[in-house]
Amino acid sequence: MESFEAKILDLACKEPNYNNQYYAITFTTDPNGEVIRSCYSHFVGWHDPDEKKVELRAASLVRADRFVEIWRDISGEGCFIVDTVQDVAIFLLFGGHALVEKTVAEIEIPEAIEPHPVIWTEFGGFIDYLSLPEEVFNRAPSRKQRMKIFERDDFRCRICGRRPSDYTDIELHIHHIQPWAKGGITKNENLITLCQTYHKGLDPHYNPKLFDLIASSENITNLQQPSKDYWSRIQQYRNKITEIISNEEDVTTKKKQRNRKK
Repeated sequence: MESFEAKILDLACKEPNYNNQYYAITFTTDPNGEVIRSCYSHFVGWHDPDEKKVELRAASLVRADRFVEIWRDISGEGCFIVDTVQDVAIFLLFGGHALVEKTVAEIEIPEAIEPHPVIWTEFGGFIDYLSLPEEVFNRAPSRKQRMKIFERDDFRCRICGRRPSDYTDIELHIHHIQPWAKGGITKNENLITLCQTYHKGLDPHYNPKLFDLIASSENITNLQQPSKDYWSRIQQYRNKITEIISNEEDVTTKKKQRNRKK
């Protein structure tokens, strides 16, 4: 019988069966250490058709050979090739990137490929709508949030560099980089301090280059070292799964002990 270690190595090293169809699915953690799943997806509708801010996206079938190359470039490694139910169990235990055969995914992990509400992020890709706090959907930032943005930006317009303490004609505004009307939300990573002149004079109103002006050193590091960040998130995922399994085992043990006493 093939050992567990050998099976893991097999999943990580084997080539996709190019006669199969695959979804590209990733299990990892968010910055808070909570388990998240993501997939290569396509637009299928709006969570709220009247507001058109939160997209519904479902998993797309992908070119297996292309995604093996992409993930190898990003993480420095390949990905799991998941063709059977047994493969799914190993993938869920270890996390990371995987090409999951279409039928297997639809039967074993349908929640990973079904339409899901998401919000576009400032660095590309999407974030789970349900994971966001309610306040990011308020158009106006709170007083506390405004002060955080001003402090982060050193009470200066991030374009001209001037501030009210040096120039009496300067008035500072908080600007949504991804416009509110175009799906932008009120979170710090989408807000920037501008003076009234540049705020009113932005043309076009959406300028993605403004994100570069507020990128923290941590975000820059993560973007420059995606492999390091990826493996850090994978280790967090494995620790979280180990914790969940351990807790479930404790609950099972306690139930058995109570049943014996009865």
